[in-house]
Amino acid sequence: MTPSDGPTAGTAAAIQRPGAEPEAADAPHVSIIMVANRPDVDPCDVLCDALPALSCGDLSLSERAWIDRHTATCRYCANELECYDHLCQTLDQVYPAGDIGPCPAPRFLPTKPAAWYVVVESPVGPLFVATTDDALVEIEFSKGRGEDELRRHLLERGFAPRPLAEGQDGPNDSSRRVIDRVRSQLREYFGGQRDNFDLPLDLSGLPPFTRDVLEATVNVPFGRLDTYRGIATRIGKPAATRAVGNALNRNPIPVVVPCHRIIRSDGTAGGYGGGLDIKFRLLALEGVTLAGLSG
Repeated sequence: MTPSDGPTAGTAAAIQRPGAEPEAADAPHVSIIMVANRPDVDPCDVLCDALPALSCGDLSLSERAWIDRHTATCRYCANELECYDHLCQTLDQVYPAGDIGPCPAPRFLPTKPAAWYVVVESPVGPLFVATTDDALVEIEFSKGRGEDELRRHLLERGFAPRPLAEGQDGPNDSSRRVIDRVRSQLREYFGGQRDNFDLPLDLSGLPPFTRDVLEATVNVPFGRLDTYRGIATRIGKPAATRAVGNALNRNPIPVVVPCHRIIRSDGTAGGYGGGLDIKFRLLALEGVTLAGLSG
């Protein structure tokens, strides 16, 4: 969901995107550190946009040092950097600059934690639900989306997607128990019998800013509303309204992390990653009405 102001701005000034008009030769270089420090910008977006420049050696020493510091504390960006490094190494092997001899032996990568997923029926359509053996990691609306998109999201977060067929058990039956618990609480919520979820959540593999936004959003009570600006203020970044909207649009656990309760400051609905019709239905379920509410 995004507020009316649109997507986060700021990174384009520092990173030249493919297909864009090249900057003038005398255009001043804008440090990615300066861009990342802007209050309305998610530094993880800046780092990911800077990876091509990093691989080409176009970043300064201070910028490379900033990337090292950031990836030392951000698992999401460290994973993105590692994937990009592996891609560059593969390209170097396929297109060597000269005679470098035989390719090295394959690297054995660490095993990714499994995320088991099933389809759960709901009044707003089928939901993809993914869990580890310990916690809920993803809920995906199936409307207009497919299983491939869920798998891509899980891979991006560092999980190994594993379908869990009906009657099949995951390792130690733990994943099945977590999924059954999620299924039961979702059924109670949609049936008007639950106004608070009691589920362990795994937000690993997400940018720190996004985690902050989701942790603030999960505390918005049933039947109550907050605004994008309100969430930005809660996390100590009151000017980051747009970035909060972008983070909520990528909320990996909707319904349970209730981003449908976040609206614009003018009292209108704003957007919703699952579609406004679903946002309206969830708000109506909780007895909330607001300007433009329909369906």
